[in-house]
Amino acid sequence: MTFSANHRLALLSAAVAAALIAALCLGAQDYPPSVLLSALRAYDPDDPAQAIVIEMRLPRALAAVIVGAALAVSGLLMQALARNPLADPGLTGVNAGAALAVVGGLWTFGALSQGAVAALALSGAGAAALVVRALAGAGDSTLRLPLAGAAFASLCMALVALVVLLNPEARNIYRFWMVGSLSLATGAQLMGLAPVALAGIALGLMAARRIEALMLGAELGAALGLHPGRVMTLGLVAVALTAGASVAIAGPVGFIGLIAPHLARLVLPGAGLATTLVLACPVGAGIALLADTAGRWLARPAELPLGIVLAMIGAPAFMALVRRMLREAR
Repeated sequence: MTFSANHRLALLSAAVAAALIAALCLGAQDYPPSVLLSALRAYDPDDPAQAIVIEMRLPRALAAVIVGAALAVSGLLMQALARNPLADPGLTGVNAGAALAVVGGLWTFGALSQGAVAALALSGAGAAALVVRALAGAGDSTLRLPLAGAAFASLCMALVALVVLLNPEARNIYRFWMVGSLSLATGAQLMGLAPVALAGIALGLMAARRIEALMLGAELGAALGLHPGRVMTLGLVAVALTAGASVAIAGPVGFIGLIAPHLARLVLPGAGLATTLVLACPVGAGIALLADTAGRWLARPAELPLGIVLAMIGAPAFMALVRRMLREAR
């Protein structure tokens, strides 16, 4: 990374730190930064303000950082693998596979703990990635991969609709989970899922150069000594780990995986895929933090789930992005 990239990464990290402080201080009840500082210096669980900041808001804010960074990386990798600037992690069928696993578990076992729901979502996401990779076939599958993902996702969502229509209990729990929310994030959950997301990000960085070479075409990649099928599989595993962990934590949150990669490219135009992946992490984390804080602060004493806030922000941003791309294509 160049000095310019390091400098911009530092600025982005500082912005994320400011957003993290805001997420801890703002909500249904606002607290001054002094309360946060006191809680960090000498936490007093008997102080209601400190308990809210540390036990409720801190896990939620850290979950937003993990989910945002993971979705930004998975979206950028998916756009590179599919050679499509409008691709997002949902094209791998990961979200639909996670949803099918969750409602299937609810139908089979009844009410489940949050940890069990997260485990089902992660396993469903991983299984979906394996199925879609198998359907995409060998060789250069940059076109077949999104087509296979879309077909598999349609099948999964049809089965999900059947289950929730037949099982009212599954319908009620699934409806809350499907919106996308960080309200149930816990420290124990993050301890189990954060390493999965970090492993996916690390794997994406390791594969970035090979994926970037594959973007030039399968024949040129093979001439450079690459095996297109293996590179595609490696990239898809990284997408499955990052997107699967985020789905397990917060449900199928949309738009971050689509918008954050484009914002990361704007931070340092012309940067390589590895550098852009690094820059995408704080961009995605900042988007998730700001959206979740806005949902809690603007609708207080109630709150808007993260998925709804992102849809309200992301839909206009997506339309602006499409309009810009059409204008550049002329």
